Amino acid sequence: MAETPRIALVSSLVFGGSTTFVCNLSGELSRRQIPVLVASPEIENPFASDFEAAGVRVVLHNQRRMIFEDRMQSMLRTLADFRPTVVITCLGAATYEVLRYVPQGVHRMVVVQTDAPCFYDAISPYAGCMDAAVGVSPRIAEHFAGMEALRGISQLCLPYGVAMPPTAEKQRQNGQPLRILYFGRIIDPQKRVYLFPKILADLKKSGIRFQWTIAGQGDKQAELERTMPSSPDQRVKFIGAVVNSQVPALLEQNDIFLLASDAEGLPLSLLEAMAHGVVPVVSDLESGIRDVVDAGNGMLVPVSDVQGYAKAIVHLHAHREELVAKSTAAHSRVARDFSVAAMTDRWLAALPTAPTASKPWPKHLQIHAPLAAKNKFRFSQPMRELRRLVVKFRG
Repeated sequence: MAETPRIALVSSLVFGGSTTFVCNLSGELSRRQIPVLVASPEIENPFASDFEAAGVRVVLHNQRRMIFEDRMQSMLRTLADFRPTVVITCLGAATYEVLRYVPQGVHRMVVVQTDAPCFYDAISPYAGCMDAAVGVSPRIAEHFAGMEALRGISQLCLPYGVAMPPTAEKQRQNGQPLRILYFGRIIDPQKRVYLFPKILADLKKSGIRFQWTIAGQGDKQAELERTMPSSPDQRVKFIGAVVNSQVPALLEQNDIFLLASDAEGLPLSLLEAMAHGVVPVVSDLESGIRDVVDAGNGMLVPVSDVQGYAKAIVHLHAHREELVAKSTAAHSRVARDFSVAAMTDRWLAALPTAPTASKPWPKHLQIHAPLAAKNKFRFSQPMRELRRLVVKFRG
């Protein structure tokens, strides 16, 4: 009989799909009574109430009050107390650094969630500290195969999963404004929110009635609020960050999910929207998007066709029966392969069936300069003491 794993997920918990993934996976592991811990090198946790409701312990470290080395020591002590058989790192070099100090025998995994060079470059220095590289889409896993640094390391494709509603049927009244949703980080360049004012202008020219809700947060929000004015029949509404527990209600109130990105992995917000029958109008990207969206359940827009996003939305406004058919097909597509239960089954099947006996966690560790650090002197002992003083007085 296989030993029950003890799983630690180490990730920055910024608002976005990466944190939703950690919340979904850890929550399902907890529901199955598999020991799980979430640790972050930062203090932010926008989904705190969701983790609490799922019974998941989350340990945060305040980057404004602790220098990097002290946060690393604290995270490693937390992990040592938990005694994981598996450590999964999900976002950022600070989380990958943990793998340098994990004892031999603990299974070490790195997740890449976006098909873009900077994400592959970020994990390459840590190849010698990992047992498996995980891509959330086939395209990412295929890219691993061409990375010299990952040669000899297990390369896996483990797609996301989302909570499934019992039904995707929506209450739609004849003649009501079309309900459009963007749900994600309000940033450039990847999400290309700088295109939104242009898309809005094209929608307004069409004369259709709509309500466009923009949910999320990011450094471009204030600029968009200034440049995307509403009119009585063509409204734009910014609602800020939405915690995980509020997402189903938001999705039930919308018809179309808009995503104009030029790079993705497998967008969790896309899966959540489709699960609730929200029809995707999205960039035609090889990584992740085409694995889920096709002509039967959504509208794919070439990345270079800026006008194509508005054209697709106007088309669906004029063809409501097609909108309903695509809505049903979108729900069915996600239900078949992308539920939280299916995702968790994939992860558990990918773990070693008989974990190797790990060495003891050391009581004292010397934390080195991060592998990606350009200024190694900053992490010398005199500079560490100086940085501690700065943090203390800034406090």
